[in-house]
Amino acid sequence: MNPGRPKSFCPEQALECAMQLFWRRGYEAASLQELQQATGLSKSSLYQTYPSKQAWFEAAFSHYCRQRQAELLELLERSPSPLGYIRQRLLGVLDDQGVDGVPRGCMLVNVANEFSRRDPGVAQVVQRATEGFCQVFHEALRRAQASGELGAEADVEALGDYLQCVMSGLRTQVKSGLSAASIEATVRVVMRSLA
Repeated sequence: MNPGRPKSFCPEQALECAMQLFWRRGYEAASLQELQQATGLSKSSLYQTYPSKQAWFEAAFSHYCRQRQAELLELLERSPSPLGYIRQRLLGVLDDQGVDGVPRGCMLVNVANEFSRRDPGVAQVVQRATEGFCQVFHEALRRAQASGELGAEADVEALGDYLQCVMSGLRTQVKSGLSAASIEATVRVVMRSLA
């Protein structure tokens, strides 16, 4: 029995290209033709890999969330100060520029805003991703408590969820054109609230 032709492309690379397209354009605005161009796949290979544009989108979004969470945990591991890590992460919203110089924002926030809760499958991925990003903040705060940077009485779960809300808001503000000075002032207020 013929097992079929082996794939002549790297599925991980194609998924990365799809992720960049959806991050830049959003789900609705990205056409199948653009998806085909971005991945470099023929139409048949596109559908053999994932059966629909929605399936490509969900896979690309999940890829983004896994990749981003792993990067954030790695940065936390290397940071000498947990609160310093949180401050740098919040200020990191100022560094997010797309290839055209326009802030892309966080793909998680973009997807949540585009889909709201109208698609149960995407809503579940958004919820899991949000929880995952909150967990990174929870871990940073636990480390801050262990090192004495944060008081033992602090509610790590509530503070971590609060920081994720702040992060989402800051990314939206950057996309809307708020100045770097205003973002930095907000981050100073947030960090004072943790001290």
